[in-house]
Amino acid sequence: MSMEQLLSYRPQQLRWRRRLVVLAMAIGMLALIVRLLMVQIFDRAEWLARAEQQYRARIRTSGQRGAIRDRHGIELATSVGAVSLALDPKMARAPERVAALLEQLGRARAEEIRARIAAAQDRNFVWLVRGLPLPVAAAFDTLGEPGLVRIREHRREYVHDWMAAALVGTTDVDGRGIAGIELAYDSLLQGSVGERIMERIGRGRLRPTLGDGRAHYARPGCSIELTLDWDVQQIAETELARSVAATGAAAGIVLVLRPETGEIIACAQQPAFTHSQRSSSGAIRLRAVSDMYEPGSTFKAIVAAAALAEHRASPDRLFDGHGGVFRLPDGRAITDHTPLETCTLADALEHSSNIVFAQLAERLGARTLYRYARDFGIGIRTDVGLPGEARGVLKGPRELRGSDLLFLGFGYGVACTPLQLACAYGAIANGGVLMQPFVVKRIVSPDGEELFRAAPQRRRRVISERVARVLRELLAGVVERGTGMNARIEGIAVAGKTGTAQQWSDGSYSKSDYTASFVGIVPADSPSLVVLVMLDRPRTDIYGGSTAAPLFRRIVEAMMAQPSIAMEYKLARPLTGVPVRSDSAIVPDLRGLPAPIAEKMLDVHQLRAHGGIALSERHVVVEQKPPPGAVVPRWSTTELSVVSVDTLRRLPIVGVPARNALALAHLLGAHVELYGSDRVRSYQWKLQNGRRCLVLICN
Repeated sequence: MSMEQLLSYRPQQLRWRRRLVVLAMAIGMLALIVRLLMVQIFDRAEWLARAEQQYRARIRTSGQRGAIRDRHGIELATSVGAVSLALDPKMARAPERVAALLEQLGRARAEEIRARIAAAQDRNFVWLVRGLPLPVAAAFDTLGEPGLVRIREHRREYVHDWMAAALVGTTDVDGRGIAGIELAYDSLLQGSVGERIMERIGRGRLRPTLGDGRAHYARPGCSIELTLDWDVQQIAETELARSVAATGAAAGIVLVLRPETGEIIACAQQPAFTHSQRSSSGAIRLRAVSDMYEPGSTFKAIVAAAALAEHRASPDRLFDGHGGVFRLPDGRAITDHTPLETCTLADALEHSSNIVFAQLAERLGARTLYRYARDFGIGIRTDVGLPGEARGVLKGPRELRGSDLLFLGFGYGVACTPLQLACAYGAIANGGVLMQPFVVKRIVSPDGEELFRAAPQRRRRVISERVARVLRELLAGVVERGTGMNARIEGIAVAGKTGTAQQWSDGSYSKSDYTASFVGIVPADSPSLVVLVMLDRPRTDIYGGSTAAPLFRRIVEAMMAQPSIAMEYKLARPLTGVPVRSDSAIVPDLRGLPAPIAEKMLDVHQLRAHGGIALSERHVVVEQKPPPGAVVPRWSTTELSVVSVDTLRRLPIVGVPARNALALAHLLGAHVELYGSDRVRSYQWKLQNGRRCLVLICN
């Protein structure tokens, strides 16, 4: 400090400067304290939320969806581990590489993925693809993309792909049911929804937090056991596809019903829905309950039932067939394919006379015929519990005027679903009692507790047992001597009725488009099954007796060829040289089946496993004594040799039923390609989309 500065130094001025500095610091400290109070106390929640948004993400999760099984425990739909991929656009370095790999793997179009990422630049989470199989998802580990988010989920897998696909239904990408059983019982199958909290770790990746009390864990859903029999379903699907291709039909339906209980044993349709090839917007229509059609001559069984019950006809009562042409007052004519003169009711039914049944409808009157049709379930929803069920069309008595009543006598002017007509024939087979149809046998909780078990329910008695018996005898004559001769099966009595109905198109009945159908009851003397087959617009031949009846015969013959099916549904032919008493049972083929399923199969056939099995489902049957097809006393023991699937070098499936091989393939977690439908002739492995695929070549 110079002399001049010392002389000009003023302590009072220095003190004011110090005070100003202290005051400024105090104000700054006060502002900082206030700000800390605002952030830490008053606005704490807001700032915590902002911070959490940067390093955490909340992702909704759903519990493992419950399995859907057939009546013997064969899985039709299940959930398997999968990986879903998402991206944080703010952390992504090379999203175009991710999009290119997705397109290369056939999972999405690269252009669509890039557009989705570009539209989400202001967010830190966007879905890329859902439900990738684990081997496919592993390909993304080599990219080193810091913005890629991997989330373990469950993916719905349909074990047999197109088998019963329309009935089982399907789910969307979020695991919600959108069709069939998956939709009808979605709330039970999907379980509870949870929330997973993810935190960002090194290189921007997300991982689940540990011990966060705010996470809600999802619970698995219930499993559902259907009345379907996988063996019968496979036969129905295979034979229907064969008939549709051979006849050039546009579509087809097969329904197999147990008349004494109302259980739906099989439900097949063509064109078949395929889970593995469906588009994301593809919808399923379950034709058996949603499609209505004019039944044509198959409706004559209902008219005959009403006439017999009301004593307007008897099997030997004579009617005038008018030589095959009956003129109406308005100038129109009712014609028969086979001209008849004077004939009995049995003759009229066997030769499907439209003229005689038009007269029967007139004798019954509109009110009586309407009442019987309604009692048989025509024009009333069956309440089977499946989505999209149609009511059908049945005109009221006041609407059945003039020729409308006559045409109703042979199945025109009325529309029903295949299930309604199958149930009506089920009443004829069940001694005149109409049963409530159902497809869900039982529902089991994730803990193994049985929540629901279906019981057969009588809806009403439609006709007496005597009338039902007489009508079955008349329908047996249709197969033995009439239009249904192509449905005749050696060694077992069949009752049924053919139908050939013109389709309504552009305001008039088409001359080229027909519905060919056959509804059969088997065995006719002691009914255990009703089988309905329907072909839409066949091209090689329009008549139900020439197209639908042979399809019925092949389905039933294929069922009779498998001893386990034949015994369960009472379709077994008498075995030459091998007496089968009422206290006997036929040993099923158990080779290739998981041990628990084999034990269930033995129980169904009233047999026991030697000493019990008590092994896990990872053990499969490789040998059995007695051999398949052997006739043994009921509740006798069968010795099973089992091994762990983890020790198998070759699969024990050559020569076994395709169903057994499919059950083993599912146990191994392999996709299946099935060629043929009987016993496995050979097999081979291949890779498909990064996953093991078992190719089964069957007879």
